[in-house]
Amino acid sequence: MRHDPDLHATLSAMRASRHAWVLAAALFALQFVVLDVVTRPSSESSLVARAGSACLWTAALLVARTRLVRAAFAAVAALVLVVQVLVFRYYHAPLDVQVAATAIHAFRDVKPVLVRALPGMGLAVALVSAAELVLLSVVGKHLPAKPRTSLALLALGAGLVAASGRLRDATPDVAAAHALSALRTPARPTGAQGAVSLPPLYATHAELPDVLVVLTESVRASDYVPSGPLATAAEAAKLTPGRTDLAQMRAVSSYTAVSVSALLTGRSQEGARDDILRAPNLFDVAHATRDARGDGYAVLYVSAQSETVFEAKDVRASIDGFVTVETVVGRDIDDAEYVTRPLDALVTSELEALLQKTKKPVFAVLHLASTHAPYYVDEANAPFTPYSHVVTWSGMPELHNAYKNAITWQDRQLARALRAFAEHAGARPRVVLFTSDHGEAFGEHGAIHHGQNLYDEQIHVPGWIWASPRALTKPQEEALASAADRFVTHLDVLPTLLDVLGLGDNVALREARGKMAGTSLLRADRAAKSTIPVTNCTGMFPCPLDTWGLLSSGKKLVAQRWDGDWACFDLNETEKAAREGDDECRRMRDASRATYPTLPNGRPNR
Repeated sequence: MRHDPDLHATLSAMRASRHAWVLAAALFALQFVVLDVVTRPSSESSLVARAGSACLWTAALLVARTRLVRAAFAAVAALVLVVQVLVFRYYHAPLDVQVAATAIHAFRDVKPVLVRALPGMGLAVALVSAAELVLLSVVGKHLPAKPRTSLALLALGAGLVAASGRLRDATPDVAAAHALSALRTPARPTGAQGAVSLPPLYATHAELPDVLVVLTESVRASDYVPSGPLATAAEAAKLTPGRTDLAQMRAVSSYTAVSVSALLTGRSQEGARDDILRAPNLFDVAHATRDARGDGYAVLYVSAQSETVFEAKDVRASIDGFVTVETVVGRDIDDAEYVTRPLDALVTSELEALLQKTKKPVFAVLHLASTHAPYYVDEANAPFTPYSHVVTWSGMPELHNAYKNAITWQDRQLARALRAFAEHAGARPRVVLFTSDHGEAFGEHGAIHHGQNLYDEQIHVPGWIWASPRALTKPQEEALASAADRFVTHLDVLPTLLDVLGLGDNVALREARGKMAGTSLLRADRAAKSTIPVTNCTGMFPCPLDTWGLLSSGKKLVAQRWDGDWACFDLNETEKAAREGDDECRRMRDASRATYPTLPNGRPNR
């Protein structure tokens, strides 16, 4: 057969045309899947969600038969594409409902950026729209389809997206559409405006876990004994089987007010007070947390302490149920009354009542106090004898026994709280975190009680975390177990709770999280621990005895007003002086100059 050049050219053109429209169709249908892979290479979106996106845009291809419809789809695709690229460049995260809520909340700051970006964004949308229109035109000439085909693909795509899980974790096109819901999400009403106002914080969990944070008073690690003949904390241990005890937990101060500020903000306390007060605290975060439906927590603070323990005076603005010793007694009390009033039992009853009143998940903080000197003792159940509340050097063993009896009695109240908390949560996942604000001295280093120094008897505190099934992921459980014997501090508590709430990587908290000195105990990729400033001296709480220092992994650097230089201690077994010339001690001395320009004695820190 004789070769026909015209026929060959025609066939070649047909093949090229077919290849062109197939490529055009693939580019249009898969563009947001590709964008998702590029912006989130860790495959946060599931394969099902990506398949759903492809089905939805293929359905759009099939119905785009007229020039007007093609232009509309081209404009929509271009707008979403350009907006997602610009948002990712600005926030380093794709547009979703959390990013949208954050931008709305901070619109005063976002508006100038948006105004400057509008001309360029408009031009980019126009150019991309033209390209999208070319793709649709190429495909439109070759893919006539019956309406039922496009409807079937549309239904399939919607079903796949729905089946894939939360919409904010879908591909960028679906996440952008879901972001529009931020416009109608109502703010939770409050009686007053808090110091730090946050946008709604959408958790990554399908279900918010109930959370109970227990902060006790003056309990040091060496006297918090969960089992054995000398147990002081056996009741709570029985109710939290499988919990992770944090054997090397340290407070960053030996004063309650300073420790509470550190726990609530995750910030070391030597910094400027205004900066620390502007930081979002634990209550602000819990108050703003939302599940996928936009529902949040009932935030509770139930305390045997005075409300003056808070540096921020408007902390109650983020709390739905606020109980302090003033609520229970009608006034603040002096230290002598701790021995006569069963305060922890009274506030535990208050917590039980609040839990019974709400059906919502709760984020509750129970702040206990009966282990504060002179220590409350239940005379009918005091296993450590003889005991005395009188402070004398010769009677130190008896005073210490009163203290251990107070821990034992307080543990029974905590067990009551744990039972009430479990009953309230029911089948919902729940997490309990326990620690003490600081420790207590009984003659060590010439001190009694606390606040005089930063030696281990005053800052080495108990800590544990218990989680019900489903509350943590398997990697989080493994990371937590590995933290059992690592050196951790109170500054790790807030980052850990952010992960418990499903907010650890939340874009709205990125700046605040970057300023926190600690790291989450639920992450296996915890960064190497840097030096952590510890101090009893802040702008809010001037020191009666100037003392400050640094903590590092297994080492501590401290100095007091009468010390001529830093003293370095090894913490790996019992606290003891580090060997002369220790490399880590030398590194900590060098690091101390960036935080402390002078020693506590007033001399330059050289």
